[in-house]
Amino acid sequence: MRYPVERFSVKCGVALFLNGFGQIMFQQSALTGIFFFIGICTNSLFMASGGILGALSGVITARFLAFKSDDILQGVYGFNGALVGIALIFSYAPGPPSYLLILLGGAISSVLMNVMLRWRDHLPPLTAPFILSAWIMLLIAHLSGIEPASYSTVPVYRGDVFAVFRGLGQVMFQDSWIAGIAFSIGLVLHSRHAAAWALIGSAVGLVAARSLGYPETLVQTGIFSFNGVLTGIALGDKFRDNAMMPIVGVVLSVVIIRGFQSTSIPALTAPFVLSTWVIILVNKLGILLHRTSPTHLR
Repeated sequence: MRYPVERFSVKCGVALFLNGFGQIMFQQSALTGIFFFIGICTNSLFMASGGILGALSGVITARFLAFKSDDILQGVYGFNGALVGIALIFSYAPGPPSYLLILLGGAISSVLMNVMLRWRDHLPPLTAPFILSAWIMLLIAHLSGIEPASYSTVPVYRGDVFAVFRGLGQVMFQDSWIAGIAFSIGLVLHSRHAAAWALIGSAVGLVAARSLGYPETLVQTGIFSFNGVLTGIALGDKFRDNAMMPIVGVVLSVVIIRGFQSTSIPALTAPFVLSTWVIILVNKLGILLHRTSPTHLR
């Protein structure tokens, strides 16, 4: 959905806001964004409010600093801010201090995104701006003594099918298979290819974690799957003729997230970003070595 870059109408504003939610899984689609937003609301209205505030902060910052209008319209400056907002309300109780940090974090994520977009032809920013911004805001919240979030425990439906959909839900910090189904519908409506790789990524993450002997209780919650969801979507789109690349990337993300669990640093989507970057760089190195090999130069 496109609008003239010089005119931001209400309709345009709603579209770019929803595009921002859709871009959380790299889908430039307002319809997908609607289902993502609905999925969050089915599990937590507070986290949905954090997502709204973070996305608005990111977009307003991008407009104020006159970043490229096409990128703003496509939701590029909304999704990292939305994730910052959701992550903060997931971790800390809703209230003025948390919402102030969301506004600040959303703005920082947009500035970081603008910087990282300059080398997107070499390495895509993905959710790196969200990760860096969220780490800073979470540290400030911790040092400031903001009250941690307290959410009622939801029943865990055992079974691999539930776990796979919980993996999709966890992409946006939703420990809910219902949210995961809503996210899946949103993906299918825009890209069946992305939806397929999201499910494959979640399933492969589950199998890999179980095969490596990681705690089954965490496997069932989708903790080892959600980075695989994003890795599958990103690498599945980049390497359409080589399914092994995204599969290897998903497995690598599982190993990386286990490494984060041995530290006090929240993993967020860092395992996805790191594993995706590694696969892209290894592929680029392989191409370079092939081009410079003696047999190729003959």
